[in-house]
Amino acid sequence: MLLPCLSLSALLLLLFPAALEAQFPRVCTTPEALETRTCCPDWQGSRCGYRAGRGLCATYSLMSNAYIDYREDWPHAFYDSACRCNINFDGFDCSQCKPGFKGPHCNEIHSVVRKEITSLTAEEKSRFFTALEKAKRTNSEKYVILESNDTSIEGNYEFKNATVYDHYIWLHYYAAKPYRNSTRNAAHQGPAFPFWHRVFLLFIEREIRELTDDDSFFIPYWDWTKTNHCNICTNDYFGVSDEHGHIHNDSLFSEWKTMCTYDNDTLGKICISPTKTPLHPIIRNPGKDIATKLLPTVCDVRYTLAAEKFDTPPYDGGAKCSFRNRLEGFDVPQNNRHLNSSMHNLIHDYLNGTISHVPIAANDPIFLVHHAFVDKILEMWLETHQDAHYPNDTNIPKAQRPNSYMTAFFPLRHNDNYFNLKVLDLGYSYE
Repeated sequence: MLLPCLSLSALLLLLFPAALEAQFPRVCTTPEALETRTCCPDWQGSRCGYRAGRGLCATYSLMSNAYIDYREDWPHAFYDSACRCNINFDGFDCSQCKPGFKGPHCNEIHSVVRKEITSLTAEEKSRFFTALEKAKRTNSEKYVILESNDTSIEGNYEFKNATVYDHYIWLHYYAAKPYRNSTRNAAHQGPAFPFWHRVFLLFIEREIRELTDDDSFFIPYWDWTKTNHCNICTNDYFGVSDEHGHIHNDSLFSEWKTMCTYDNDTLGKICISPTKTPLHPIIRNPGKDIATKLLPTVCDVRYTLAAEKFDTPPYDGGAKCSFRNRLEGFDVPQNNRHLNSSMHNLIHDYLNGTISHVPIAANDPIFLVHHAFVDKILEMWLETHQDAHYPNDTNIPKAQRPNSYMTAFFPLRHNDNYFNLKVLDLGYSYE
């Protein structure tokens, strides 16, 4: 509920002679898959479950042969062919059900209600945090991650194992880090921003369901308009911080170590970590920076929802009268609070720590519940702007154009695929 306006809201280590892209199914990092540039794994005896009617191995057209950073043009710097799944099927091999469906044939409706995190029952809260801890401690059987010390050199990378949650962190890092010789990335400051993060949440939500064998698992949202401080920065939720920003030992998150933090500000490098340097803990100093000591309010949400156009030129942090840019928090309301950011960005800034650095932000699990609320606001706007459309303009960076494939997910999907889908179509709703 919104308050009145006065409230504040196994180690592979293989080097292959080819350029490489992002979300890597383990079975697609074999020498054969890399040599043939094909990510079409078998499912029950046929590629992409073709004999079972689940999908087929499709060749995708290349948008451009030129790039200065091999993360561009997902996935064509690495794969030419990948699974294209039919109807209700999903996943890199079409073995999974699309969000909103379940069952052996993916023909049973599945839906959950994402609740506000402070309204969870004791059992729901325990189940949520226990699931996060399991995801942080359990190696992913399906995916590996990539490390590189120079993304402009083809074949300059290595694969490594990662936990289910660390793979999720890495996905955001890979898509959010600016391309070499650029200030832009595939998931922010452009029209893909809210939809990329919607798919990102759906991905980790489903991975945790499979890990815990719990179809009812959901990511709650944090309504930051209900409070004037971080009311979930307690040991009952995500942990109290000390004067140095370290999380209290009574919180399970005090033991969490971050990844991809050593090269965060270095373009052209992907998740390189010094072998003899200890991993960093999560850092959080909520409200301790005087420039960002306030939370977004209901008035800020109303200002955001009042935008009539989804996005506007130049489709970046300078866009005006753009719902996307107001939601992302670059278009700041002119009021007496004198802030430099708003909405989504302000939460990242307010928490003043690991989450404040865009590529590595998902290391802090508050990221999940924060972005679930951002997603809820997106749905509120879409419900009242059903004639809106995803923009198509050469000013939009290539990675975020409507027909570009969303970095870095399988099966491949265009950035505009989710624009006209309601959350109910994707298997969830908001309390």
